[in-house]
Amino acid sequence: MPTLRCTDEECECTWSEVSHLAVGADCPECGAPAKAVGVDDDGPARPAQPTSSERAHPGYAREKARQVARQHGFVHPPVVAHKIARDVGFEVRQGTKLGRLSARLVGKVIEVNPDEPAVRQRFSVAHELGHHFLGSRHGDGKLAERGADAFAGELLVPGPMLSDAMQTTTDAEALRKKFAVSGQVLRIAAEHHKLDSRLTGE
Repeated sequence: MPTLRCTDEECECTWSEVSHLAVGADCPECGAPAKAVGVDDDGPARPAQPTSSERAHPGYAREKARQVARQHGFVHPPVVAHKIARDVGFEVRQGTKLGRLSARLVGKVIEVNPDEPAVRQRFSVAHELGHHFLGSRHGDGKLAERGADAFAGELLVPGPMLSDAMQTTTDAEALRKKFAVSGQVLRIAAEHHKLDSRLTGE
């Protein structure tokens, strides 16, 4: 059973395939060519454990976000980040001394800035969940923050859900409300999944 990795430096998604015939397949994340990075000929494949830098990579972060959404039963928008946070043991509450911070993670508490719009608060909770699921934290550098942002965007607007939703409407405002996100988050998701050319009404 081969383990494959995307060759696109902006993606580098890693996954396992059942058949050796899949070696040379395209990346399910971005469509770029893939390369084999591990093949176990003697038995069932043991999935390679990603390094901390691989976990923080936006491609891995998006894949993990889709997995988390599915595991928590979200198959239609909106994906409720606050519920996922509570389900994994976090308390989400409004902070009183955050200043310019949108949110912060203190132990098992995610504090959000009550002065920010609800859609921004949802993204902030999803961002903190990104740090949790990716094993990173604030202060780990730009790659860790990019990974948490990529996780948050994909958790709130999973590519497959966006594609399905656009079978019904391509109106950006309607989709924004459907996914309960900002226009910017919707646009970034659409661009990443190459659906932006279909958006209307912006």
